[in-house]
Amino acid sequence: MVAVAVIVGAIITVVAFDIGEQLEKSPEKRALGQTEVVLGVEHRSWDGWKGGYSGTPPRGDIDHVYINYQNGPVFNANEIGSVLVKWEGSDENGGQLRFVNPHRFDESSDQQFHDGDVGEFCTGDFHAGERLTIRMAHNRWQGGGDGTDPEDIGEQYVESSSNDISRADNKPFFRVANRYPIMFHGQRPMEPGDEVQITFYGPEDETIIARTTAAASLYNGEPSELTAPSC
Repeated sequence: MVAVAVIVGAIITVVAFDIGEQLEKSPEKRALGQTEVVLGVEHRSWDGWKGGYSGTPPRGDIDHVYINYQNGPVFNANEIGSVLVKWEGSDENGGQLRFVNPHRFDESSDQQFHDGDVGEFCTGDFHAGERLTIRMAHNRWQGGGDGTDPEDIGEQYVESSSNDISRADNKPFFRVANRYPIMFHGQRPMEPGDEVQITFYGPEDETIIARTTAAASLYNGEPSELTAPSC
């Protein structure tokens, strides 16, 4: 019995040691801080964005998501397969928009609704203490336009050089020089009060790297004009 007790004790010690090793090698968690979703903050640098809207306050055609990063390891953009923004209202209608890592397509990638190439693309790192801004352009208030008229493709988010994920001082996280080939699915663009979920996925879009949520609100100021940033 003494021998058995010694053996069992040794096994427990080895198992405990192995668990300790696994815990030490487990990846450090990323803690995302305050997240805000604000609709209509900016507009593209042309007049079509306000052609179909005459309400007060005026609404821009670029919505923003702000994500503060509290602590954890660096987000290396090249290790992020995509960023998924998903929203749903109390009526259970909503949609989702996926920003695919620019390195998953090349400069000859065509757009779905426009002729032309993606052009130059670039990525960057996101450090603790920084804020990420996701820009999403839509055609809801567009009065016309070649290829993205609401009568042709409905009211939805569209491929645009204004779609962008940037870090502090407008430095890139996910960015392309021409039209970003984002992937939209759903019934409608975002509305005030929608519950919004933002998820960072690994290279195969299977592993969740980080996730945060917020409620969408309407921007109450005059939308500012955005000149799409370059790499």
